[in-house]
Amino acid sequence: MMDERPVKITRQSGFSLIELTIAGVMLVIVLGILSSIIFGINRTYSQQRPRMEAVNDANAALDLMSRLIRMAGNNPGEIAGLQGIDPGVPVSGQYNTIRIRSDWHGATMSSSPDGDTNDTFEDVTFWVAAGVLMKQESPGDTSPVEFLGQINSLRFTYFDTDNAAILDPVTNNAEIARVDIEIDTQTPDTPAMTFGTSVQLRGK
Repeated sequence: MMDERPVKITRQSGFSLIELTIAGVMLVIVLGILSSIIFGINRTYSQQRPRMEAVNDANAALDLMSRLIRMAGNNPGEIAGLQGIDPGVPVSGQYNTIRIRSDWHGATMSSSPDGDTNDTFEDVTFWVAAGVLMKQESPGDTSPVEFLGQINSLRFTYFDTDNAAILDPVTNNAEIARVDIEIDTQTPDTPAMTFGTSVQLRGK
């Protein structure tokens, strides 16, 4: 005799159309939020990148000038008339140019001083022209190089061994014992920034 007991039908669980619609809407919202966050991060980075580059460039320029100024006047070979620092001619009461001379190596950077200032970085002049910090090696160099762009101004202040400001460093260059450097730089769409450092000459 056939078994006529009712057959139990098991319903498969799943998502209804409404649930799928809600999940889709939530996914779109989450993706929109993530896109906004990523866009904001990229925009912030794009805005900050020129500023970070300006900071790095200014620090590099200050570091090089500081190293050279610290060695200014080094003269183990007793070169006659060697003037370690030439402040140049002031403009509106400010000194914006500097020439740094020293004999601190020979034909190679690791060799001993050789009695002249004709080697790399032994006779260097810095100044600003048309918003660019220029670097020139020795007066005979006819091809000065652009060292740092987007520069508003460059200033030097000179002090003696008592840390008193030297009002006329051109006449009293032998009294220079410390040099303060300031660089004003500005990148597009960012406020102007001033970077500075103070350098003590060796032996002063």
